[in-house]
Amino acid sequence: MKKTGSLIFLIGIILLATSCRAATELESETTTSITTTHASALITTAPTTAISKSSTYDFDYPGIAPVVAAVPADPYLVYVSRDYTLPPNYTPTLQVCVSIYPEKIEMESTAATQYKAMYNAALADGAEIVPYSGYRSITWQKNNFDNKIASYTNEGYSRAEAVNLAVQSILPPGCSEHNSGLAMDITRPGVWGTREDFDTTKEFLWLQANAHEYGFILRYPKDKQEITNVMYEPWHWRYVGIEPAMSMKTSGQCLEEYLGGSD
Repeated sequence: MKKTGSLIFLIGIILLATSCRAATELESETTTSITTTHASALITTAPTTAISKSSTYDFDYPGIAPVVAAVPADPYLVYVSRDYTLPPNYTPTLQVCVSIYPEKIEMESTAATQYKAMYNAALADGAEIVPYSGYRSITWQKNNFDNKIASYTNEGYSRAEAVNLAVQSILPPGCSEHNSGLAMDITRPGVWGTREDFDTTKEFLWLQANAHEYGFILRYPKDKQEITNVMYEPWHWRYVGIEPAMSMKTSGQCLEEYLGGSD
């Protein structure tokens, strides 16, 4: 009787061990399967162009649903607009452009270095291209955009209408070139702000003739508004790098045309 009981107990131990081993092997196979599937998904969904359309926008504005732009091999050609926003992890290294001014306006470090070189060259020719607004944080851009929306809603427009009106002059957070650190609004001595008559100044004329040599372009030209979908801004200059800027100057293209369209 004791031998029978011992035999039954031994069989039970063997069955339990077999069951545990089977469960362990099943768990291992499941984990391996998930890992393989996840790796495959990463490969198949990796963006193959300069634009990734798999991400969503973090802010809620009626009619505004930009997709996330992937930073291209040449990061100075990153494209943002009403329809394309910077990646959430986009963080430019900043540097003051011209330190003699108390405002200490910043740009992305390479753009800032080139702006300083351009500033010095213009100054030597008798034109003072004063940096007015360079890098802006996403928070700053959101406040600016929200304030513009509020001004229209106070006039009696619906929120959707106000957003549509606001976006014609101020881009939403993450969609502005200022958020990339690659844009500068330029003014002249004695005028602290952006003015449409900037294009009548010697500073503007100097920029038109020379900015491309330092990697800057007039981003929103008067004759390209139907392509850029942004009003003419003679004060807004964008750093794209010397070679692309020289090419655009020669061809007369705006950034959208140079890139072959935003898609």
